Amino acid sequence: MIGRVAVGLFFLLLIWGNLVAGMEAGLGCPDWPLCHGRVIPPGHLDTWMEFGHRLIAIAATLSLVLLARIRFRSYAGRARAVPVGALALIAVEIVLGGVVVLLELPADFTTIHFAIGLSVFLLVCYMAAFDGVARVPRLSVRGLAGLFFGIGALLFIQLVLGAFVRHSDSGLACTDFPTCAGSWLPAISSGKPFIQFVHRLAGYLVFLTTAVLCIMTRVDDRLDPYREDALALLAVCLLQIAIGVAVVLSHLVPAIAAVHLAVALGMIVLVGKMWARAAAAEGAP
Repeated sequence: MIGRVAVGLFFLLLIWGNLVAGMEAGLGCPDWPLCHGRVIPPGHLDTWMEFGHRLIAIAATLSLVLLARIRFRSYAGRARAVPVGALALIAVEIVLGGVVVLLELPADFTTIHFAIGLSVFLLVCYMAAFDGVARVPRLSVRGLAGLFFGIGALLFIQLVLGAFVRHSDSGLACTDFPTCAGSWLPAISSGKPFIQFVHRLAGYLVFLTTAVLCIMTRVDDRLDPYREDALALLAVCLLQIAIGVAVVLSHLVPAIAAVHLAVALGMIVLVGKMWARAAAAEGAP
């Protein structure tokens, strides 16, 4: 139960943070840890978007502390590094969140802030999946588990690239699709168009990877048990591309951008589920 609550709170935290960035409300509370020098801030929308993000972060952190405490007791050996690592990362995340506000949202720091938050979310998902009693925690990256771990790593990089696009204001650097600045291979090597184009190329790579995985489940018997999940992943990937196009064509409507992130999180969770299944089949702790 606490695992599901923690996963839900961290999912909400990431989506809410995306909305805060999309509404340019990141400085709605220009100070930290107070907001406008007060415990309860004034009632402006941007202020309460940012303040709400902080309140959700408090609830998520408390759920993580409780979950990590329970899992540390039920885990053994090197698996205990998961709850300990999650607590260490959330401590860094809290401090970095304050630094990001005080430095007025530099793109590199806010992207690192997102990457750490995403890492914590994935560790929480791990602890929710492996309770240490009915399901023994696994850390395997061999065989099929290694394949799914690699796909998950690719998705992680793409999510972080997306965050950098958002925080560096590169979301509208290419206003056309599928071309960028009217070209399939624009002559750019730096700047916002380059950041946007790299994000698109990574998206194409994710699509090709999921398509190949889907095909492989039909020709390789070892992957046959993952056929339905691979097909679902490909379908969600196509949906994600369509939402990505809608984000650009809508000129970054915050709600659509938030859905874009939510679907991406769904993809990485689905791959995580496939990894957990393969790791359990490996039988190695």
